[in-house]
Amino acid sequence: MIRNLFLSFFSKEKLHHTPWVINLNSRIILTTTFLLLLFGTVFIYLFEYNGALKEHSTFGALIEAFFISANNRTAGFNTVDVSLISAPTLMICIFLMWIGASPASTGGGIKTSTFAIAVLNIISLAKGKKRTEIYRRVIGEHSIRRAFAIIALSLLVLGIGIFLLVIVEPDKDLLTLAFEAFSAFSTVGQSVNTTPNLSSAGKLIIIAMMFIGRVSMFSLLIAMMKREKYHNYQYPKEEILIN
Repeated sequence: MIRNLFLSFFSKEKLHHTPWVINLNSRIILTTTFLLLLFGTVFIYLFEYNGALKEHSTFGALIEAFFISANNRTAGFNTVDVSLISAPTLMICIFLMWIGASPASTGGGIKTSTFAIAVLNIISLAKGKKRTEIYRRVIGEHSIRRAFAIIALSLLVLGIGIFLLVIVEPDKDLLTLAFEAFSAFSTVGQSVNTTPNLSSAGKLIIIAMMFIGRVSMFSLLIAMMKREKYHNYQYPKEEILIN
């Protein structure tokens, strides 16, 4: 781009379009990953610098906060005892575990691109736009529909899983059970020392959530439901009253 500008000012050569080196998918993934790491690092540090990270120096606490922020997006390691982390930090960890890694990876969660597309679509609706645009590109309608389907199904599975855990584990704290459920669904491997103490029914629920989270509920539905053949017709379109 700089070379093209130089040529346009100091020579007679025409300005040429420079194609993208990084495609839209990679740009969205890199931007979302950076923002999630920054968000997690800052807030985990603020909530834990006098708590689980108080034994570290300022720089050491920042490094630990960064590691926890990255780790909770399906890494599975921990250098800080999770049971010592405060409730606000646990909720941030749950949020990061739910989003998980990026697509085409071995990580779990709904994926960074899914979350990014949903946020971009909400912003475009709030602005009154008819298209979801980013980096001078329009995101396809199929990608948006798929993203919201994955999010809805993940919340449904997590809601049912936590509800069942609350029933079979009445002596456990709700936030603790929620953390275990999100960790299992996103195949993170984190625990607040609760999984070994679950009943047999609770462990079976965790196992089922791990399987569904790894395979993806959306993929299971595709495998189980009969595929519709394409029909060369289109029904009249109508808008449904929402909110």
